[in-house]
Amino acid sequence: MRPVGPHNTLVVSGVRVAIVVILALAPCDAWAQRLTVAGDRFAVDGSPRFLTFISYFDAMGAADVGADLQFLKDAGFDGVRIWPNSLEDGPKLMRGDGALNPGELNRLLEILNHAVQRRLIVDVSFNAKDIPDLSASEYRAAIAAAADALRPYRNVLIDIQNERNIYGPFGRPLAAPDVEAIAASIKAIDPERIVTASNSQDLPPGAAAQFTADTGLDVTAYHDRRNDNWYTYAQIQSIVGALKRNGRPAYLQEPTRFPNPSTDQAEYFTQARANAKRAGAAAWCFHTDLGFNLRGTTFQARLRSRFEPDWTFVTTLLPRIHLRTSDAVHYLVAEDGGGGAVNADRRTAGLWETFTLVAADGGPALDRDRVLLRTSDGRHFLQAAAGGGGALTAAGDQAGVWETFVIESAGGDGIAAGQRVTLRTQDEPPNYITAEDGGGGAVTVNRQTRGIWQTLTIVAALRVE
Repeated sequence: MRPVGPHNTLVVSGVRVAIVVILALAPCDAWAQRLTVAGDRFAVDGSPRFLTFISYFDAMGAADVGADLQFLKDAGFDGVRIWPNSLEDGPKLMRGDGALNPGELNRLLEILNHAVQRRLIVDVSFNAKDIPDLSASEYRAAIAAAADALRPYRNVLIDIQNERNIYGPFGRPLAAPDVEAIAASIKAIDPERIVTASNSQDLPPGAAAQFTADTGLDVTAYHDRRNDNWYTYAQIQSIVGALKRNGRPAYLQEPTRFPNPSTDQAEYFTQARANAKRAGAAAWCFHTDLGFNLRGTTFQARLRSRFEPDWTFVTTLLPRIHLRTSDAVHYLVAEDGGGGAVNADRRTAGLWETFTLVAADGGPALDRDRVLLRTSDGRHFLQAAAGGGGALTAAGDQAGVWETFVIESAGGDGIAAGQRVTLRTQDEPPNYITAEDGGGGAVTVNRQTRGIWQTLTIVAALRVE
């Protein structure tokens, strides 16, 4: 990995500029994630994963990038989508002659270093439409220079042009030959960099998939139509099915946003994200206009300013749940909030009876997904030691095989409050979590068939703000 230190220099469009980067923030292998493509999915550090992004377009002008990214990581996002060329009067990485602004390049690298530390993926989406007098060839040179500077960051994907079928240099669409040439220039510098060029809904999904294949892009990034049924499985499946015909990952990069139709409640976005994962999309982005202007404030404050849909959606991305036993009276409890025993002898659900449901492979938990259940202390997970056969504990202090369960419901889709579920180990034959006698006492992981004692009901926990 090429080091990024305090005195490195880069050649940017023929001009040598010093890039001053705080050494403590330089990319580090201990933190860095590697984003790759595995068939029609993304993979993080070699493991296929459904990714959830959020529009964080004004990162270049944000007041506190570190605080913003930490909040988004804690909320459950996998990555952010940023625009190095901000809208209107915001800071811009590129100049009209195709050179990069040294100060803004330094700012971009600072943002990426913050993302590396927090193990977040970054979609770097370029946009030429607000750079006056920029030709297609100068745009290619500028992106190539940026790609060279970004080589140490393996957590980055590049969108050559936001909605390239509408926007581009001089206010014209960026044509297929230009996209192909720019992608080739990036690959010449960094052969493993994941590259896309997004298309708006003015291009049908099938045509967008064909464009991706024809121009040799790695991912089909698509901005779907903003209609009343945008969030439904039928609508999303029809789009994703068409996008995936080229065998590449389908990235729903800009679904509809408030205040378009059917966007006034967080539930629409919750369903859209789950349906995108069900339909086989590789990634989905929560597209919010609150990410456009972050000067003088934090992203958390901006999101909190609109309770529905933004704040409610963001704060329920990782569901906090209780698990009620089949006797309908008792709840599972991690004693002391985690770190030791688990019982099913509490008649009321409080903090120790609260768990965070985490999908091991990303996104919302769906029927038959691998999941982890984090205890209320934030440090432990429910654990079937040795893969099961004994008592269930909350002693796991890292997300491993013993802490990973398969969740099963009769619904066949997203796991939600009110559903009856079972939880089993991944081994064959599996061991099911069992509330002995249906609740009121011990909890084991030693039954290889499921029945009433193995059935738990998901109960939503109160949100803590």
